[in-house]
Amino acid sequence: MRNSKKQNELLAVERLKASERLATEIAHELNTPLGGILMYSHLLLDDMNGRDPLRENVLKINKLAHRCKIILQGLIDFANNEDLEMSPVDVNRTIRDVVGFIEDHVLFKGISIENHLDPALPNVKGDESKLGQLFMNLIINAGESMGGQGTLTLSTDLAPETNDVRIACSDTGGGIADEHKGRIFEPFFTTKKRLKGTGMGLSISHGIVELHGGTITVQSDRGHGSTFTVFLPTPDGRPALLSDRTGTL
Repeated sequence: MRNSKKQNELLAVERLKASERLATEIAHELNTPLGGILMYSHLLLDDMNGRDPLRENVLKINKLAHRCKIILQGLIDFANNEDLEMSPVDVNRTIRDVVGFIEDHVLFKGISIENHLDPALPNVKGDESKLGQLFMNLIINAGESMGGQGTLTLSTDLAPETNDVRIACSDTGGGIADEHKGRIFEPFFTTKKRLKGTGMGLSISHGIVELHGGTITVQSDRGHGSTFTVFLPTPDGRPALLSDRTGTL
């Protein structure tokens, strides 16, 4: 049983790495023709007067091409091991800043946000902007899973067995079906309705965690919410072993 579980974990890691390589190749292959579509649509708009009946169609082409550009940039962010601006980061402060930014959003009007942040938490060495993006993605994902109603719990502490900073994001949403758990970090995979999401948020989050030498886990039961937990190494700590963290993908 344990061997089977470990094999499934390793297969999930290999599948994710293959997805990263494929994402990079797709993004670079599509960027050039997409740039051409954007350029020629702009040229067409410059040549058309405001009363041209076809102008609205060209505007739609331009807007959709811009949306594709954003999705491709998400793919590149997901797969590209870019240089990070590393410095000591106060994780608690970064989480509070993100919560302060999103708590007035319409999605969170019916959601109670509870913070349980360890005041003695040590700093991590990381890129504050990227970590802010990570926490933003996890919080928005939790809000969407609850449909705007429920409780979001954010907690931080120091994992005693690894000396890593542990950040947990828990929601009271519908949970994740067992058949989806092994795919949630894959690019473009989403259980949301069509046009409600690109399926890139968790993929990008996984990439950010990996760039910081950490891991991300998920615990979820259908109908009982989900908890995403991020482990980030501290300068004096040691990275946790895969076997130490059940549910790691």
